[in-house]
Amino acid sequence: MIQILDDDELIIIKTGTPISGRVFLWSMMFYYRGLVIDCGCPNAAEDVYDILKTLGDIKAVLVTHHHEDHVGCAYLFGREGIPVYAHNKSLHILRDPPRIPEYRRIVWGQPNAVDALPIAGEMEIGGIKISVFEAPGHSDDHVVYLIDDLLFIGDLIGSVKPKIAFHRDDYAMILDSVKSILLNLDFKKAYGGHVILTRDDVEMFVEYLEDLRMRIMSLRRKGFSTNDIADLLWEEIPEKVYMMEAVSEGEWHRKYLVESLL
Repeated sequence: MIQILDDDELIIIKTGTPISGRVFLWSMMFYYRGLVIDCGCPNAAEDVYDILKTLGDIKAVLVTHHHEDHVGCAYLFGREGIPVYAHNKSLHILRDPPRIPEYRRIVWGQPNAVDALPIAGEMEIGGIKISVFEAPGHSDDHVVYLIDDLLFIGDLIGSVKPKIAFHRDDYAMILDSVKSILLNLDFKKAYGGHVILTRDDVEMFVEYLEDLRMRIMSLRRKGFSTNDIADLLWEEIPEKVYMMEAVSEGEWHRKYLVESLL
C-alpha cells in the first residue's frame, strides 16, 4: 500500500504491507529536487518506482542504511544506471542481501541486490549540496543527510518516546549521535523512516532517553533484573509493543532498550 504526501517541495511516500486489511508499520521515503532519499519496502518497490519516474528526472538515490524498509526500489534505479549511494559499510550487504526473518519478509519484503557507491562527507549532485554525517546506533552503517534545511535521519529516531528496541539497537550510541550531530545542525524538520520531527521533538527525545537511563540505572542498583526493569518503567504498554515482541521472533523487545541504555 502507498500513500503520497507533500511538504512544500518535498514529496513524502509512505509504503507498507496490509495485513488483514491494515498496515501496522509504515515506512517513509522522500523525493526532493530530483533526489530520492531511502526507497521504501521491497513489497511496494515496482509501484513506488513507477510513481517516482513520473515526478521528474532522478539524479541519484541516497540510502541512510541497509535495512529492507529503506532499500526497496533501489535495485530498480541501479538497473537503470542511476547512482545509488550508501555508507561504505552498507555496500557488501546491499550487493548480497542476507535472507531476513519470515515476519520481516511479510511486513516489508526480501530486498534485492544493488551495487551502490560509497558516500562522501560532502557531495554535490546536479548542483545540490549534500552534507553526510555518520550517525551509528540503529545500525553501524547509518548516516543522515542534510540537504538545504531538510534533515533526513533514517531510523536514528523511530519514536520520540520509544518503549521497545530492535535487538541491534544501541540506544546509548543513538543518544550520542543525536546530541553530537543532529542538535548541532540547522534544520527545518527531521524526516525519518517512521517519524517527522521538529527540533523541539528531537530535544524531547534526548530528554526522554536521558531520564529513562537514570531510572534504569537506579532500578539496576536496587537489584532488579533487565526484564523486571522493562516491566517497571512504564505504567501502560501499548498493545503494538506486545504485538511486536510476540511476532518478531525475538528481534524486538523492551529489554533491548534497557540493556543498551545500561
